[in-house]
Amino acid sequence: MRRSPNPSKIVSIHQVEQMIRDTETPEHSMSQQIVEKLESKSVSRQKPFLTRRVGVIAAALVAFCVSLTPVMAQAIERLSLLEYINPFAKEMKSSPNEKVDTIYSRDLDGNKKFHTGIIPFEDIEDQEFKSQLQKVWDEIFPQGEGINDVIMYEYKPNTFHIEARNDNNSIEFDQGKWYYAQQTIEEEQVPDATKDAADQAFHKVGDFKESERSVNQMILRPDQNPVYKFMYRTHKGSILIDVQKNTNQITRVVAFPLSDQLNQLDDKNKYHDLVEKTKAIELDKIHEEAVKQAKAWMNLDLADYNVSKLESRFDTLTFTKEGSPDVTALFTSKGTIYSIKIELKQLSEKGTD
Repeated sequence: MRRSPNPSKIVSIHQVEQMIRDTETPEHSMSQQIVEKLESKSVSRQKPFLTRRVGVIAAALVAFCVSLTPVMAQAIERLSLLEYINPFAKEMKSSPNEKVDTIYSRDLDGNKKFHTGIIPFEDIEDQEFKSQLQKVWDEIFPQGEGINDVIMYEYKPNTFHIEARNDNNSIEFDQGKWYYAQQTIEEEQVPDATKDAADQAFHKVGDFKESERSVNQMILRPDQNPVYKFMYRTHKGSILIDVQKNTNQITRVVAFPLSDQLNQLDDKNKYHDLVEKTKAIELDKIHEEAVKQAKAWMNLDLADYNVSKLESRFDTLTFTKEGSPDVTALFTSKGTIYSIKIELKQLSEKGTD
């Protein structure tokens, strides 16, 4: 499990996907790290928070598997929290300690300021915010369990990330608009054709004789088909494969056994050496390899995409094409590819059906 974030550091929610590269438990969200930090400093409570455990299916799972149609997703998108956030934020910042668990940070002048707060849903006093949040939740999860708690994270002044969640489901909002929801499911709820698509992609990654497949999460975004998240545990490490519902398009492959596994290195010199070797790989060479792997693993043709190295990462290629979502590929010091992902979130941002 990843260490909790340093409460004195402001971290953008858009860095969450970057963290996938540094751990073999990538499904931990930023809010999960925050909760761990809050729980580590909390004293005993009358109403303890229940946190999600990645890869562990609770005894009583949600029996209803919701599928968002574009019409439904657009309706949910109109149910914005934007006009309700500031009163709720004021409540979170001013509530007594026994009601809200908080993390504070300090600004450049050393002044203490609010960073993160978590509150039981039933304890929220702002009834307008509470009612609007409940409407969104009921649209996305029309059957199943209610909201347990709400997390508010201020990642820059007066700009808030909010997550509503229970043990099995969660919805995340950025600047008042929901952009991501996660639902715990049982494997028998996943269509056989989707499982077959994931298995075929897994076998294309490599010859892993010992493996165990699990799928217990479905990701929802506005105006998109849901995505099932598969994990294959092998004797060499985990392989993650995402498959879009209905289309059975493979949208992400992360093969940790093929990576340099830098997160497991204790030798700083070796770590530095591998990073420098990765940086030195020429774009033309790694471009050709990425195009080849995308076709083989995902039947994805990147031949006519523009490609560049991501400035903020030493191991990442970004493929762009007008009218299509971006694609990112991660490469190793040997010039091989270990992860390819279609950035489906951009479909909502661009207003594409």
